[in-house]
Parts: sequence; structure tokens; C-alpha cells
Amino acid sequence: MNKKSNCKGLLDIGGLAIISAVMCIWAHWEPRFPGDLRLTLLFQSVGSEPLTSVMEWVSRLFGMSQAIVLVIASAFVVWRWLGRLEAGLILTTGLSPLAYSILKLAVNRPRPSPDLVEVFVTEKGSGFPSGHAFFAVVFLGLLAYFVFTHVRKRGLRVLALLGLLTLILLIGASRVYLGAHWSSDVLGGYLVGAVFLALLVWLYRKWKPQPGGFL
Repeated sequence: MNKKSNCKGLLDIGGLAIISAVMCIWAHWEPRFPGDLRLTLLFQSVGSEPLTSVMEWVSRLFGMSQAIVLVIASAFVVWRWLGRLEAGLILTTGLSPLAYSILKLAVNRPRPSPDLVEVFVTEKGSGFPSGHAFFAVVFLGLLAYFVFTHVRKRGLRVLALLGLLTLILLIGASRVYLGAHWSSDVLGGYLVGAVFLALLVWLYRKWKPQPGGFL
């Protein structure tokens, strides 16, 4: 990575971090953003038992214990596929709970309450940002970056990227549908997660500017 790209990357990350900080401050003072309640009610209005089961499964897939297993298993696969550096970065995504837990304490925003929406899963702690959305963007986003930069076969690359993007969006939708978060909590998780993802990608490009090992 040349000096110009290096500076531009840091400026982009800094700009994204500023936007995230503004949103965190806003969420600290507002229990929900305009449109949050309406969007949740809209999601839940199309509910059914099969849809609820799917949403619960998707949400559980990225719970704390399951996320740890996913990170370790993915790191092993990436290590065999690309190498130690890439596997180490995947393992780094496992530290996501530490980052978003600190933010949750700082923002201290309440989750949706049963008197406003249907709450399918009751969880403790603050709502902003959504930890599931945060982790999904960092973990799946990094996997998507490796797929984009290392998989040469176009069909396989497109299929894998679409699958990862769909899963990221489904995770966010499931948290709103289940009444665990407001849509702005999910958006905040995506946004703050994007800051950490951009930082990991920047570090990777700095340490290894020419990835190798294509499929």
C-alpha cells in the first residue's frame, strides 16, 4: 500500500468513525429514532410461525457461543486456504463482543418493550448498537473481502458474496422482527461494525498488499 492510499484509507475510516460517533450520541438521548416503531410493526405484521422459526434460527446462529464456534472454525479453514495472517484477522473478529459491549454501556439505550411491539426474545442489556449486526458485518464482511480478493472464479465469487450479504441482512432483519432491537440499533451495529471492518481491511492491505492463493 503506497503512502497516498494509506492516508486515504485512514481518512475514510476516520470519516466513518465520526458518523458512527454522531449516531451513538443521538441514540444516547433518543430511546428510538423516527420510523423505528413503524418499521418493527410492519415487519411483525407479515409474521407467521414458519417465518418466526427462521428468524429465531438466524438470530441464534450468531449468538455468543455459536459465534465463537463460527470464528474458530472459519479461522481454521482460512488458515488452510490463505495463511496465518488471514486466519489471525478472522480470530480478531471474535473480540467484537468486547467493543460493542463497551458501546452498549456508554449509549445505554433501552430495547423495545412489550407494550409497544411483540417481543419474541427477551434479552438483557442495552439495545444500541445491535451486537448481532456488529458481529455480522465484521466477521462476514471480512470473509466477503477475502472471497472478493482471492476467489478468481467469477461464478463462485458472486455466489459466495451474495450468500454472505444475504446472511448479513437476514441477521439484522431477524433482530427487528423478533423485537430484540429497533431498526436504528441494527443500523448502528452495521455502521460501527463497518468501522472495525474497514480498519481490519486497511491493516491487511498494509501488511500484505498483494494477496495470493487464488481459486
